[in-house]
Order: sequence, then structure tokens, then C-alpha cells
Amino acid sequence: MQTQTIAEAKELLSFSLQIQVALRAAQERLPATDHDEERSWLAAAGRRIRACADEVEAALADAIALPEFESERQARARALFEAWVDAAEGLLIGLSTHASPQSPLIEVLFPHQKFDRARRGGATARAFLLEIEKRRHTAYIVRLSGEPEYAFLPPLLEQLDGAKQALERQEEPIQASDEELAALRGAVLARADTLRTALGRARLLAEAALLEHPGWLTDLGLDAKPRSKRPSRAPAPSES
Repeated sequence: MQTQTIAEAKELLSFSLQIQVALRAAQERLPATDHDEERSWLAAAGRRIRACADEVEAALADAIALPEFESERQARARALFEAWVDAAEGLLIGLSTHASPQSPLIEVLFPHQKFDRARRGGATARAFLLEIEKRRHTAYIVRLSGEPEYAFLPPLLEQLDGAKQALERQEEPIQASDEELAALRGAVLARADTLRTALGRARLLAEAALLEHPGWLTDLGLDAKPRSKRPSRAPAPSES
């Protein structure tokens, strides 16, 4: 059976981690005396699965532009937005710690300090952060950040700038043709098929290694099969 969807590839990757744990448990359960060869079969099966799983994981990471990863992209964008809020609040805390809670820098940089509201997101929260970004580029802040007395300030500003830039990169429109998306999807599915083959071989090796111990295969979960997440039809490359 060939892998036909990204969801199947993800499930297969998750299943492979479960089988790796089961193979290690089987090695530990087999008595070392007179079972070195069988234990080596189980170890070899685990190494092969691990290598193939690493390739699937890398292909999935490379394929983040696919429509199937929209939820992951949105989750990452939310996390990066929160990191931007964290950096802004870190700037406020740094000013309070290194200068003073009454420092005029705080009044200059922060239109308000309602970070709990900012963490909820939305247009108001983004406007708040952009206002801080605007204020940090004023001549007054730029001049103070170059003075020895305010040596603590540039790293805080750099952290704020870096958080904003990371979010902007995440939110950039995906520039990939249907052909490029199809190639990314194909790479994931091909590596998943290789992993599926490795899992099949691992089961055969496990059956051979545990032949003298009826019931262990089921007890350890080595006879389990990955769940199928195959939809009624595969999504077209242009679907979102």
C-alpha cells in the first residue's frame, strides 16, 4: 500500500516512534544469554526505522508551504506574535530594572502597559506593538541607546526587532507554484513509503526474533498497524 496523503505520512511517522519503543522493549525482555543474534535483529530493525523516520520528518519540515500545513502555520504565527509581545514586555521590564520604574524612557516607548490585552491579539494589539516599534526608532531612543549609561538598551531593542521580523517572515505570502507544491508533497509521500517498507521488515524481524515467545509480539504491540487517515479524495495542490 502506498502513502497517498500528508495525513497518512504524519500518522506513519507517529506510528514508527511507537514501534521503535516496542523494539527496544523487546530487546530488553529477551534474555541476553543465547539471544545475541535475535537482539541484534531487533536493534537493526530499530536503526532502519529511525533513519527512515528522520527522512520523513525532514521532508515534512521542508513541505511547510503545502495547504495541508495551514493549521501548523497559523499556530506558529500565533506563537511568534506572543513572542513579540514577550519581547515588548521584556523591554519594559528591562527599563524598570536597569533604569527605574519611573524612567522617562517608559513613557516615551509605551503608550500603555496593558500586555494582558495585547496577548489576545487582534488589530488593537497589533497597533499597540507597531506603535512601540515606531517609538523605538525616534531620535531620542536612538541617541540614548548609543550612550554607555544605557548599554543595557540595545540588546533589548534588538530582541524586540528580531521578534517582529520573525513574525513578518512567517506571515509572508507563500510563493510556490502548483508544480513546486506537488514536488514537496511527492517527496514526503515517497519517504513515507520507504518508512512503511522499513516497518514491514521490522515486523518480520521481530516475528523471527520472538518466535520462541508466543504472545510477546502482541503484548509489545509489534503486530500493530498504523491507522489510516485516507480521505475520500486527495486534495488538489491549489486547495487551501
